[in-house]
Amino acid sequence: MLAAASLTDVLTTVARLWEEEGGNPVRFSFAATSRLAPLALQGNADLLISADEEWMDWVVERGGARADGVVALLGNALVIVVPVGTTTPPRALADLDVVPRLALAGETAPAGRYARTALENAGIWDELADRVVRGESVRSALEWVARGEAAAGIVYQTDVRVHAGVELAFPVPSAVSPVVVYPGAVLTGAPRPAAAVRFLSFLGSEPARGVFTAAGFELLAAAPTAQAYAPPPVSPIADPASAIMLSLLVALAATLLGLVPSLFLGRLLAHRQFPGKTLVTTLILMPLVLPPVVTGFLLLTLFGTKGVFGPTLAAVGVSVPFTLIAPVVAALVVGLPLYVLSARGAFEAVDGRLEEVSWTLGVRPRSTFFRIVLPLAAPGIAAGAVLAFARALGEFGATVVLAGNVEGRTRTIPLAVYSLLESPGGSRAAWLLVGASVLLSFLALAGFEILSRRQRKRLEEWSGR
Repeated sequence: MLAAASLTDVLTTVARLWEEEGGNPVRFSFAATSRLAPLALQGNADLLISADEEWMDWVVERGGARADGVVALLGNALVIVVPVGTTTPPRALADLDVVPRLALAGETAPAGRYARTALENAGIWDELADRVVRGESVRSALEWVARGEAAAGIVYQTDVRVHAGVELAFPVPSAVSPVVVYPGAVLTGAPRPAAAVRFLSFLGSEPARGVFTAAGFELLAAAPTAQAYAPPPVSPIADPASAIMLSLLVALAATLLGLVPSLFLGRLLAHRQFPGKTLVTTLILMPLVLPPVVTGFLLLTLFGTKGVFGPTLAAVGVSVPFTLIAPVVAALVVGLPLYVLSARGAFEAVDGRLEEVSWTLGVRPRSTFFRIVLPLAAPGIAAGAVLAFARALGEFGATVVLAGNVEGRTRTIPLAVYSLLESPGGSRAAWLLVGASVLLSFLALAGFEILSRRQRKRLEEWSGR
């Protein structure tokens, strides 16, 4: 069953009660409603519980559910949260003008749309827009506030109770906030429709209602009237070209920054034996096998506001998360192993006897390296640079954790495509970005192959002399 991320804790508890009363086992997929709605049309899920009625209407319009089968289950409200221990938290929406970063859910996620609508109704969205950072779902925004990466965030009131790292600053006034409604419906392509109908009915039972009430949800006997809905979901990408240009910039910066480290490490691993060499090699290669999201989490732990190096960087005026530095760092880390491996292979392919002859002729080792070794290894190193560039173009997981998904600032091609997949009518722009990504990747890999062949040919010519 598909359910909004903000229902993760309560529905898990309700499902346990359902199973204790003899119901069939329930398996949930929790995510932003904008991500779940397209999945609801695929015919593999039984039930959808959305975080707003606009997305449910979108599903109904496309035949994913029957209009007469939609049930308004729960209500919620928006609140402003701050990290625990904040000494001077904002007490009104007008106070948000001093917040350096405000965390919201994604543009197409209901919580993100609700929050923007509330800020627009209050007349302060334009003032705050440049300081907004967005996550995939409301839980992403909640986590960023808890970690101190954002000074405040707009989430549901029920989220405050499930994270010990945040505290309530104040509720968003109902005069400007849209009504938050969670509708549920059995999907038309449900593999187990009878069981889905029974579970949907169980959500209105006394045991389930007790769980919802304890979690802070409002119980709805019927759909509320006079609702002030947030605008329907729209494409989150205003300018696809900006994502392409940003990806090229990030990939190029990561490649240039990785040149010196890759040369040093490649040379070191190719021609030096030292204690701990295996450990060093393993650490360099770790980003190749670690899940990218794990890599992003580790980078956030190192460079985040409360991370290992975060306070030191902040002291000199440098901030990494949610800035252009973040995607560059993420791309550098995930691409460096390929860079180093190529450089190591290029240096190992150079015949060591050439260096020895140079030394016997009185040429110093440093001059030998720059005049003989480096020119011979250059095509292989260049091939590694192209490969690292291609890897940087496709980086997603580490970037979304460390940099967020901010259009024009950190939204690269992979993040833009991901956002468009959650947006109705976003397929045209998505295909444009996919085509650009495929073309750039093809050119990069073709360049890698050409440079690799040139390296082999050049070494063969030298060895035949």
